[in-house]
Amino acid sequence: MTDRAHLISLVIPLYNQLHYTRQCLESIRRHTPQPYELILVDNASSDGTPEYLQDQQATVITNKTNLGCAKAWNQGVRASSGRVIGILNNDIVVTPGWLEGLLRYMEGTSHGIVSPAAREGPLNYELEAYAREFTGCCRNAVRAELYGACFLVRREVFDRIGLFDEGFAYGGCEDIDFFWRAQESGFSIGTTGSVLIHHFGMVTQDAIKRSETKAYPAENLAHFKKKWNRTIRGNWFQRRWTDFHSAWRRRYEQFRYGHTLVEKNYG
Repeated sequence: MTDRAHLISLVIPLYNQLHYTRQCLESIRRHTPQPYELILVDNASSDGTPEYLQDQQATVITNKTNLGCAKAWNQGVRASSGRVIGILNNDIVVTPGWLEGLLRYMEGTSHGIVSPAAREGPLNYELEAYAREFTGCCRNAVRAELYGACFLVRREVFDRIGLFDEGFAYGGCEDIDFFWRAQESGFSIGTTGSVLIHHFGMVTQDAIKRSETKAYPAENLAHFKKKWNRTIRGNWFQRRWTDFHSAWRRRYEQFRYGHTLVEKNYG
């Protein structure tokens, strides 16, 4: 019998995009030998997703309307049993050893939240071979920041700071807000190059903009500014420093490891 106290919970919100959901879940099943519970939160999909979910070995939460990302994440966290909770987009594809590598990194650093490196864009390359080469080169590379499409959270983080802020509509800013709150409460964070995932990027958010509303990104940014009394990127000096530091870091990672921890594959 699985020890529920040591179970890993994986929470994935869904809103249509069945093609991506299939790839995501198939990669998790194929590359996750550790015991885990899967919690799928369906935000009123209408593209065959509900029927597909009937055949999945998972806890399925079905919403009558699209409640957005933060509320769906919170539903999944409330339903979870794990000591560590993974928050995943449905437009990612994981690779062999992904969960083991993230848990090892979390335990070795005592970080409260950790995430993998990622390659973004179309999946027009041999992912598993690329991941082996990438992680072989970047296994010691780290960043003191997080990648919002896939991250693991210790349950004590939620116990201390609460859930995601449901004032953010649909999707956007709720992850940054959560990360900042965690750091304010004393938790450290980090991204490791010892794990690589593929992320198609903005699939659900782009669909929402096409079919429902284009206003929510500005509304989320306004909510963030009101809450933190600043924008995500900050004032002119903070933006210039962030841009300089990001460019320097990318150049260093490319020189030191032959890769950057967040790669773009849109060419």
